Amino acid sequence: MTLFFFLQTVAPLAAADANEFDDMTLCSSPLGLGGLCDDRSDADDGTSGDSWVEGMYYFNMTSTTTLQFEASWAIREWGKGALGMFSSSSMATALLLDNIGPDDGLPADVLRASLDNNTDPTDPGSPTVEEALLGEIDGSVSSLLTSWGTATTPVTTWTDRVTLPDGFGGSTNVDCTIDHNDSQNGNSFDPPLCIHTNVTITLPISTYGNTLAGVSATNLESAYEAMLVMGARVTTSFSVSAEPGFKGTYAIQPPSYATIAEVQGTYAQRVFHDSSDPYHSGLWVIDNLNPAGGGSSSLTGNLVMMMAFRETAFTSTVDIDSEERSLDLSVVLDMTDEESASIEVTAGIYQVQAGTMSEWGISLMSPQVADIPVITSDGIRMAYHTGLLDIADLAEAMPIGGIGDALASSSPGLSITMGSFQWVSVAQSPLSTGGLNYTHVSPCLKGVKFCTEGAVAMDGSYPVYLQSTSHTFPLSLAELFGGNLGEDVGFINDVTGDDLSKLLNSGIEFSTVLSDDVMEGFIGGMLPAGLSADLTFEIRLPTWASTLDGESSIVLGYRMSGNHVGDVSLTGSESFDWEHPLCSDDGPACSDNSQDSFCTSVMKTCARTTVDLDITEFSATNLLLSKGITMEFALTINMSVHRIVLPPSALDWLNSDSTNISLEVLPSDLIRLISEIGERGEAPIEKEFQLCDTGMRYCDQKIEISTSGLEEFSLSLGEDLTALIRDWAYSIQSDDNSSASLLGVTIGEADLSAFRVEAELSGLNSTSNEVSDEEGITLSISVPRVRIAAGLDNTWGELFAKLRGDESVSLKLGVDASNALIAPFLNPMIGAMDGLTGALASSLVGADGVTAPHVEVPTGGFNTTLNEEWGLSLTGEVKLRLPLGIVLQNITSEGGQITQYIEDDAAGKGIASRQVIVYKLMPGAQVGDDVLSFNPMVGWNWIIQQVIYYIGAILLFFAWRMRSRRVKRKRKRRQMEIELMTEAAENVNRVYVPPVPTVEILMVADNGIVIKRRLAVG
Repeated sequence: MTLFFFLQTVAPLAAADANEFDDMTLCSSPLGLGGLCDDRSDADDGTSGDSWVEGMYYFNMTSTTTLQFEASWAIREWGKGALGMFSSSSMATALLLDNIGPDDGLPADVLRASLDNNTDPTDPGSPTVEEALLGEIDGSVSSLLTSWGTATTPVTTWTDRVTLPDGFGGSTNVDCTIDHNDSQNGNSFDPPLCIHTNVTITLPISTYGNTLAGVSATNLESAYEAMLVMGARVTTSFSVSAEPGFKGTYAIQPPSYATIAEVQGTYAQRVFHDSSDPYHSGLWVIDNLNPAGGGSSSLTGNLVMMMAFRETAFTSTVDIDSEERSLDLSVVLDMTDEESASIEVTAGIYQVQAGTMSEWGISLMSPQVADIPVITSDGIRMAYHTGLLDIADLAEAMPIGGIGDALASSSPGLSITMGSFQWVSVAQSPLSTGGLNYTHVSPCLKGVKFCTEGAVAMDGSYPVYLQSTSHTFPLSLAELFGGNLGEDVGFINDVTGDDLSKLLNSGIEFSTVLSDDVMEGFIGGMLPAGLSADLTFEIRLPTWASTLDGESSIVLGYRMSGNHVGDVSLTGSESFDWEHPLCSDDGPACSDNSQDSFCTSVMKTCARTTVDLDITEFSATNLLLSKGITMEFALTINMSVHRIVLPPSALDWLNSDSTNISLEVLPSDLIRLISEIGERGEAPIEKEFQLCDTGMRYCDQKIEISTSGLEEFSLSLGEDLTALIRDWAYSIQSDDNSSASLLGVTIGEADLSAFRVEAELSGLNSTSNEVSDEEGITLSISVPRVRIAAGLDNTWGELFAKLRGDESVSLKLGVDASNALIAPFLNPMIGAMDGLTGALASSLVGADGVTAPHVEVPTGGFNTTLNEEWGLSLTGEVKLRLPLGIVLQNITSEGGQITQYIEDDAAGKGIASRQVIVYKLMPGAQVGDDVLSFNPMVGWNWIIQQVIYYIGAILLFFAWRMRSRRVKRKRKRRQMEIELMTEAAENVNRVYVPPVPTVEILMVADNGIVIKRRLAVG
């Protein structure tokens, strides 16, 4: 009180002569505050209020949730209200005397002078002004940091120098002091009092959004760094305020791994730091030294910063294009057992774009806080191990559960139920390195479960995997491929069930390259929506199938780049092997050298042919009457096709630039299968060929490759062949303008109305599940038993003229298949035949009949090859049944290809049986090495059959002549008797004179010959 009283008494003196003193009276010593205070001038006051404080607030983010806060203030003026001792009226008067009005604060010189004074002059135990000032400073700092989080108690100390921005983008050092002896510079506001305070701030987890509940600060720190490396940008906003008269510069130093990529807020700017790893910090200025309008309100400012990763020489921010691969899908369709097929889906996740995650409703942090462009596989591991993400939610959101449905849609009626997806802990072969619990090694420099430093930091080098396996379901390979391989292989669309296994195991080798459109339709539907993915579709083939390379799986690849892998190849794992012989008698001992072998193991084409010509009658009975002979026969030709070699050109119509089907040998079972498949198809394959080139309706033939089509063809073939032969015969008949001839004989009238050909195709149905060529498909062409008569159509006059040497007359051969013989033979021809037989009779006639001389017939020049390109030739046997009475004796073949036997007497009536000759047809052309030798023998029974009618006619003629002579003799004798009776009546009384003999009998020989001698009369 003494101080204040003294100030009041001396104040008028001070005011009376201001020039007498340079210092404030208030600070005089020893009666004032003590110390020296420069005179206060309004011109020196930089604010209009009672405070003038410039502060530098430095926030160093040592971690995501911890900031080391340092504040440096330069106090040039401070409000006097809270300092106690300056609130009395007497002090207000004293302050006023020193030009410190009611709205003015205490200049720095006054504060320095009063630091050791009690705030309550009447209470020596009250805090000093210094203590009160520091307390106010701590309160102000604490209030500033209230919105940031929890903070430790500020530790505030005086400092003799602070660094403040200079307003030109740089900084300046400000010297400070609390020693009043250093304040004599003519400015009561300078030098300022400066303080330095330290606070540790702990930010709440919610600073980074409301989605991180339950995440520890340690995990958040790891996750924060990892996300920044992964390319995330995290925005954090803080709110600060500046009291009137305060100017604050706020600098935020990012963590050691981060940089501030963008700033917003009040006078925000980035500050570049050129260090070994350059980065930016943030700087904001809130200047409320002179509030607008002289107001007393605080100025609120926002510190908004976007944090990014600080790249180093070892680690770069992950940069993944949005079009890069997200998933590597592996779909394994196990069809080793077609009745119990299954799907295993493995999704290797490399990265997921933020837009896709947003559509799924999944985020690692609040979208308002973090902009995460991509979540890599390492990011998923990080989110799992730090608790940022419930990976069960991610598994459920992954749109890969529809793969089973997509595959099921390829086969009508198929339903596939997938199991739940499970995360793979650590990937094992054949999967690439990775997994949810994969442990990083070099080149990762920092991190275990996820990498935050090094060449692979937070990228997608090591994927995480989801796996699911379906329940089993029935699915055949034919159903899978049917309609899914494109138009080039449309034939396979009609293959069902076990057909494909038979096709492939018949020796077919099939390969194709699926077009992009086909790949899109077949595999594209399995791809998850909204994700860029590669897909590998492995089809594990049934045990009966393999690829052309012998692999047990077909692997298709759908690639984002468009370089799809669409190579499909199929063949049978137990394909038909044609290299074996076939014998007529089924048995295990069949070999190339077997007697009954009709195909050897080197013959790719095997077709067994049997020709059965049954001549039941060969008759010359009407030779003299009709000028012709008659033959009755039946003909059956069977060709059984067991296997056929296919020339390369045979499948050209099926092959294309992308598709190739090859088959070396076509077994009979495959022909059956193809016909069955064609029967089921809507448009079976049709093949056309020409039977002739005459333009007739039957020349152009069409075969539908189906069971019913082949059967219909065989039925029509007989009719067409019949018509062809008849038309051929009619076309070469002689007429006035025709010159057609056969072996020099002009063809005359031909009647083939009774001639017909029947055709039948058998062996099209088979119940065997194995593919073989044991059972052939047989085409039977038969001519039912028919009697054909052939003779000369010429008139008797033409024949006599021909015999007289008339060259204008040609012989005309007539053929009648209805047993209506047309013309008789000439008697001179019979005589010629009689002369020939008479000349040979002495050497040819024996007790068994007439035997011809030994005959040798070479078989050379007879070509059994039907089609050289297809390797089709006549193999098998020709069987000839001779009519009764005609036998080829001693028949042999140099090649051993002929046998003969006599048919058994089936009727048991003791009737002589017919001779059967069997000639084995060897494949290829007969080159003349084989020679047939035989002696034709015509039995008496056949001869008698031929002449019996003529003998009968002669006997009848003689009987008629004898009867005529007897009748004539009787008539003559009766006449003579009548004449004798008449003469006797006339000469009843005359004498009888006996006749004179005219012939004498000389001798009667033993053989009945009578030798006579005529006697002379008279």
